Amino acid sequence: MPRRFFVPKYITIEDRLEGLITFKQLFALIIAFFISYFAFKIHTYLGILVGILSFGVAILGTFWIVNGKPFFNVLPSAIKTLLQQEKYLWQRIPRTFYKEVSLPQVEEKEVYPEFIEPRKRELIEGNKIELEIKQPEIVPSFREVVKVDLEKPLAIQKDEFEKLGHRHEANPHNPYRLFPYIKFYKTKSS
Repeated sequence: MPRRFFVPKYITIEDRLEGLITFKQLFALIIAFFISYFAFKIHTYLGILVGILSFGVAILGTFWIVNGKPFFNVLPSAIKTLLQQEKYLWQRIPRTFYKEVSLPQVEEKEVYPEFIEPRKRELIEGNKIELEIKQPEIVPSFREVVKVDLEKPLAIQKDEFEKLGHRHEANPHNPYRLFPYIKFYKTKSS
């Protein structure tokens, strides 16, 4: 029985405090509060400026999401884009020129298929030819004779050839070694 493993879902969703804010947002606001508190202790007008900046950064960094990511993940790319000016140069696409060319006249000829002479029946004794197949590398005494009828197409005589390929005594280790590759050797007739 296969083992089943629990696959955690929604692992990117943060836990919330009473459904309002997450722990990350809470800690960012607490840190912004302490920074503005110490700035107020030093100087009142400086405290107002630092308080606005610290709370603004805390709210931007934790509450604002850009393309499904927090603002602080996008901030380095935004700063790099603003500070580093890249020049995009437009390069003209070279224009393609076309000109008319006159084609030479082609002479049309009728082509007839090559004439194939029919088989010469006087050389063959009867309608069947015997093919002898020897495989001494498989079994030294292996000798098979297959009779092929020249009147019928070879596709109809396929069953005989398949029986030859499926003979288990021909090759007991791999009976399909010769199947379906049957070689027909062409003999010269004088």
